Amino acid sequence: MASDVLAPATATGAGAVLEAKVQRVLIWMGPLMLLLWLVSFTLAGFLPPHRPSATSDQIAALYNAHPVMIRVNLVVTMAASALLVPWCVAIAGQIRRIPGAKALATTQMISCSLLSLEFIYPVGIWMADAFRSDDRPADLTRALNDVGWILFVLVIWSVWVQMLAIGAAVLLDTNREPVLPRWIGYLNLWVALVIIPAGLVLFFKTGPWAWNGLIGFWIPLTALVTW
Repeated sequence: MASDVLAPATATGAGAVLEAKVQRVLIWMGPLMLLLWLVSFTLAGFLPPHRPSATSDQIAALYNAHPVMIRVNLVVTMAASALLVPWCVAIAGQIRRIPGAKALATTQMISCSLLSLEFIYPVGIWMADAFRSDDRPADLTRALNDVGWILFVLVIWSVWVQMLAIGAAVLLDTNREPVLPRWIGYLNLWVALVIIPAGLVLFFKTGPWAWNGLIGFWIPLTALVTW
């Protein structure tokens, strides 16, 4: 699909061919990021998520059980998060081919770059939590863990803007042969709607709306992975 969709942008001749090849490489950074991220996040013990209702001693025990494993896999998770940037640059290269969509291309690229940082920040907090988890009060370990999860799950707003920008750009394309299929535009708008409940987890510690619940986490996560 990538080879069909990612055609040369505005360049011509040899430059166009090279640009298309570069974008085809960059677009695969997205699936690579997703694979590395899900595997390392799971091995670190963060998927499924820690319960927001867990006690301080329970959270401290999670960090103290396998501290090296947590640190190693969080390093991989952080590195994988940076791969969002080349992925969104490739998307921007295609959206710029749509008449009137250059501003939307820039909007989605900046929003996705912010998303990369918003993944990295909570991972950094969890790294700090794992660094001295056996040398601090359990209440402080849980507090840092809470900060990480709240920042992580609430990062939907940057990707939300990115999805709206991509969706609008695709649906604006009136070319006989559109740059991107229209179903991609509708998919972006649909997923943007589905992930909104993740932005409300701050108000729940238990139940389906909590950061480990069906509505607050698993449905938005499934929608994002599909996207």
